[in-house]
Amino acid sequence: PPVSSPVFPCLHPLTPPPPAGAILSFLFPRPKLAPAPAAAQPPAMASSEMQPVAPHHQHSRPTEASLRRAYGEGNHVTPLVDPDDDPGLTKVQRVLKAAKGKVPLLTWGRTYGREDLKGDLISGLTVAVVLIPQAIAYALLVELPPVYGLYTSFVPLLVYPFLGTSRQMCIGPFALVSLVVANVVSGIVPTEPDVDLDAYVGAVLLVTVLTGLVQILMGTLGLGMISSFLAGSCISGFTTAVALIIIASQLKYFLGAAVPKASLPVTIYRGIEVVVTGRANGWAVLVTIGAFCIIMGLKNAGRRFCKKIPLFEQLVAVIFFTGLAAGVDLGVEVIGEIPAGLPVPTLPAFPSTLGEWGLYLQGSAVVAFTSFLVSMSIVKVFAAKHQYATDANQELVALGAANVVGGLFRAYPSSGSFSRTAIVSSLGGRTPLHGVVQAVVIALVLLVLTPLFETLPYAVLAAIIFAALQSLVDFSTAVKLWKSSRPDFFLWVIAFIATAIFDVQVGLIVSMIASLGLLVLRTSRPRTVVLGRLPGTDIYRDVRRYPSAQTLPHLLLFRFDSPLHFANADYFAASVRQRLRAMLKVFDDPTHFVLDCSSIHTIDSSAHDVFVDLVKELHKARVAVLLVSTRAPFRDALTRFGTYDNLIGENNMFLTLKDAVDVGCAVPMQPPVRREMNAVPSAVDGDHLSESGPGSVAGESPHLGPGPADPSIDHIGLDAEGDAPGGRGRRSTGNARSSGLAAVVVQRDHDDGMGDGDDARGVARA
Repeated sequence: PPVSSPVFPCLHPLTPPPPAGAILSFLFPRPKLAPAPAAAQPPAMASSEMQPVAPHHQHSRPTEASLRRAYGEGNHVTPLVDPDDDPGLTKVQRVLKAAKGKVPLLTWGRTYGREDLKGDLISGLTVAVVLIPQAIAYALLVELPPVYGLYTSFVPLLVYPFLGTSRQMCIGPFALVSLVVANVVSGIVPTEPDVDLDAYVGAVLLVTVLTGLVQILMGTLGLGMISSFLAGSCISGFTTAVALIIIASQLKYFLGAAVPKASLPVTIYRGIEVVVTGRANGWAVLVTIGAFCIIMGLKNAGRRFCKKIPLFEQLVAVIFFTGLAAGVDLGVEVIGEIPAGLPVPTLPAFPSTLGEWGLYLQGSAVVAFTSFLVSMSIVKVFAAKHQYATDANQELVALGAANVVGGLFRAYPSSGSFSRTAIVSSLGGRTPLHGVVQAVVIALVLLVLTPLFETLPYAVLAAIIFAALQSLVDFSTAVKLWKSSRPDFFLWVIAFIATAIFDVQVGLIVSMIASLGLLVLRTSRPRTVVLGRLPGTDIYRDVRRYPSAQTLPHLLLFRFDSPLHFANADYFAASVRQRLRAMLKVFDDPTHFVLDCSSIHTIDSSAHDVFVDLVKELHKARVAVLLVSTRAPFRDALTRFGTYDNLIGENNMFLTLKDAVDVGCAVPMQPPVRREMNAVPSAVDGDHLSESGPGSVAGESPHLGPGPADPSIDHIGLDAEGDAPGGRGRRSTGNARSSGLAAVVVQRDHDDGMGDGDDARGVARA
């Protein structure tokens, strides 16, 4: 006897199993759809319920308004909850959440464990050993005594870990920022550091405090995004020029003779003059070259044979030549006594005149931006590598706090260091507490070990700077840009020349202006595209890139690859007029202008005025304007201006280019239809064209008024003499227009297998 199945109760065990599709259909039944009524037998309706029925060719096409009515209301399938504004949070939870954003320590400190401590200790101790010789050397770039480099490596490292969002970045002295500080202060203080060191140090400390305050203000105002307005090519050219300036500034230690400070070309010339005149110290040259060879040799050996364990090449060179200079008189200048002890908090002297305040604020703004630019580029690299989020505004606040507190403890402006941050990342540093470990080591050096560096030659410090900056001298980027992007190449050249010939401040300002200039140029002159349909498809592409793309003689499909605003509105209108004039030279008068709005997501008032003038001009010339793929903000703006309903109309807006070409361009210019009107859909809303149907009398258009029965005239809007129904139109070759436009519809109906024979024959006659 048959055995029942729990799924199919009447299934016999020997019966072959049903196909998988039948099982899925049984388990997950589709909703039953009402059968479509036969065309010849429409359902009966009461006389009181009789309504006009749209003909077959006037079935409404999808529009933005219909989509909004169908899907724009109701509950979301997936609840949309803003993580920054969760309504379920209490006031205490909101306060704690805001505190976590301002004090990142509250975020990573909750999960701090033994493995984190191990990684921070190892990376912090290693970087501290690397930091000691760098701190002493970079102080020379600011023209300060070496101890100020150690001060800059102490207090700021205790402040940043509690406010910064980067977990690997090491802040402290950095060559590029050190040179910028020296350049700024030398423009404020007229005397040289050798003449009045106290005045020079006071100016540096005040610039440090003001730099921190500017950074805090920028972070509070949300100006962290300002770094995005400096092009990468400008940064590369600026950095290369600054690296060469730093190298040139060390020629006096490399040659062991005085080389007055000047611009890069002048400094190089004076260095050559020292060599030619025989004033160079041969021992200083030998010590510099020897130290540089030791550093680079150990670095290359470590990369090849000992990748995971640092060899401390800079410290090795310092120890070797310090000991050698202590035992043998090398005939080179040494740094001498370094004051022992931790820095004492000091309030810098403030300027007495408004003019001096202006100079200090201007210079501090340059230093603040440069420091943030360097640091943020490092933050982005290692945040992406370790996959955690950072906040540019919070980074500004953290750097600013570190500089303000550091300036009070005799430090000059600090920033991130890529080489030291890379060491932390490779050794497993997981939290910013590695900076505290570095600060503790520097404190021990200040308290105990400073006498050991008294015989350290300046030539060794110059070698350390040369080795550290070799990676920043990068001309290969310019070569790549020449091959890939000429505008970016010229930005690189502008930034490099302005920085090398003039100074760092001028170079930075010129780089920013050049970057913004290129941005404005590209925004005000965006790409414009004439579209054509690829043969046998419904895909539209640029006719310049796809020569086989097909266009119609009286139809312009145009795309503007940018939002419309005051800077590019005139260019947009001029581009459209130019394309239309080009069409007139080859074809007859255009009848339809289709604007692909997929890239136009907004429009301002100035651009709107230009857009309205252009549309009115085209309407006056009997050219229909159709909009395709409009974005919601763009439609909202047109609605607020009143243009949506009064000038364009829902009937002249389409979701796809196919609809615009096949439906909208098959009829002449239509007056705008307001969205709130409940009229019978017009022929432009239909998917097919026919001669007559319910709601219209043969030989009469339901929307254009009485007209000839010939579809060639009904669809194009011109009679045999070139007159438009309801008024005089332009005289043109109407048969050529109608045959070209109707061919599209006929081909579409043939390809889709849609439309009955009467419709096809009617359109063929058109």
